[in-house]
Amino acid sequence: MTAPTGICAVVVNWETPEYTVRAVQAVLDDGLQPDQVVIVDNGSNDASYDRIKDALPGCLVLRLEENVGYARAANLGARSRKAESYLLINNDAFVHRAGSVLALARGLENPSVGIVSARVLRQDLTLQPIVAAFQTPGVALVRASGLSRWIPNRWQPDWGTYWDQTYAREVQAVSTVAVLVRAETWEQLGGFDERMYFYGEDIDLCVRARRAGWKVWFTPDAEFVHIGGGSTSTRWSNLSRCEQIGRSEAMMMRRNLGPLAAYASLTLISLGLAARYAVFRIGGRRDAADAMRATLRGFRAGTLS
Repeated sequence: MTAPTGICAVVVNWETPEYTVRAVQAVLDDGLQPDQVVIVDNGSNDASYDRIKDALPGCLVLRLEENVGYARAANLGARSRKAESYLLINNDAFVHRAGSVLALARGLENPSVGIVSARVLRQDLTLQPIVAAFQTPGVALVRASGLSRWIPNRWQPDWGTYWDQTYAREVQAVSTVAVLVRAETWEQLGGFDERMYFYGEDIDLCVRARRAGWKVWFTPDAEFVHIGGGSTSTRWSNLSRCEQIGRSEAMMMRRNLGPLAAYASLTLISLGLAARYAVFRIGGRRDAADAMRATLRGFRAGTLS
């Protein structure tokens, strides 16, 4: 299968070389050439670097001495090769539909589009809700009330994450599981914000792109399967990941909303998280309650940092 030229795929690895090799091989099978791929080994303490080098000859593999966080590692990978666009793929995300790379590239044929996202499925092939609305006070109120899942599908992309993702359209933000970013957009924004060590950098990138006049586009014609937590599960426990997600989300909102809007949104979401914790605790769902408490702890830390 032939994919367009001018694309550089960037994949960050941390001690999960089997995922990384599989993810890269999938995009090679979908039309990219080895010299269009950059893999950043983010301070792994295992044999990742050698295993990846041996399994993927022709791909550029960068070796970092320490884990510098996803944002900085991805930025370093993109800086290593000039391209017309950058395909950012989680190392535990794999092409599911043939022609997905080409479908993403077609999304950039519209000169106003800066970021194109694929449709993402979980391992059981159910839909992963990667399309999100930025947490303005109105969206935060819907989220805090627990009504997000009841919003009609036609309103979902702008008010929640429960959208069926069956058609192409402009969206507010996406998780960057598998996205193609125009080089002009990437360079204008300076890539990911490296102050965000892990999580939140993807929504932040979309918000800054939209503010700069670029559209964020979603296409169902590109489809990937995402394992989820491939690298982070070896670094953090589930509760630690929940706390990190909460902290990053709060920090991202503080940086991208005005003072009053940020205060309102952060307060509403905190109240919603606290309410869910109480409901889970009363209902005897201990694991869910612990996860919600960890998320709330991180969210409060990000609010105050």
